[in-house]
Amino acid sequence: MTDYFELSRTTRPADWFERILPSLPLRLPDTSLDYWSVYHVDGVGSWSVGLQGGKVAVRKGVAEPVGVQIRMTAGHFREAMFGAVRDRLAEVLTRLGKPRALPDLARLAIDPRQVAATVAVGGHLAVVLRDRAMGDEYQFAITIGGEPAGPPTTTIVADLDDLVTLAAARTPPHKLLTGGKLRISGDLDRPAKLLTALLAAAKPTA
Repeated sequence: MTDYFELSRTTRPADWFERILPSLPLRLPDTSLDYWSVYHVDGVGSWSVGLQGGKVAVRKGVAEPVGVQIRMTAGHFREAMFGAVRDRLAEVLTRLGKPRALPDLARLAIDPRQVAATVAVGGHLAVVLRDRAMGDEYQFAITIGGEPAGPPTTTIVADLDDLVTLAAARTPPHKLLTGGKLRISGDLDRPAKLLTALLAAAKPTA
């Protein structure tokens, strides 16, 4: 069985999307979605990830319809998935006394109509994670929907340690926006609209 937290920093994006991700023992909602999340790794390739019958589905290239697109450099992909970001998450989980494990999402009830409403919000966002320990920052361009990438209308800046601590503690999404740990500039309404739509789209079951 693949241990995500033991994957090497030299893991290639193609291996991650095409071989490793579909084999991980993920617990996901038992449903299917029409929309795909597309990951663009600059200079390497694009992969589409979807949810079909409670299982991860992966297609090379851009699968339609597109729900969200995430673009990053190969170096920032590596640090996010197998390097600084992943390792910091493991450290925080250990410090909090939690097992090193991927989140269990099986109890999320996903409403496909609300997913479509989320995509309809649209917009271009830039997310910047600042790594104080390494004196570096990791940047990700996010486009909601299938339109071509454009200049960000909203920029969200977060400290890496703060963000992984909040994630490991399972901080409710609305508190991420109101807790003062995220610095948002540009179109301030866009993140709130997206969050409202996302919360309506995915709710934990009893």
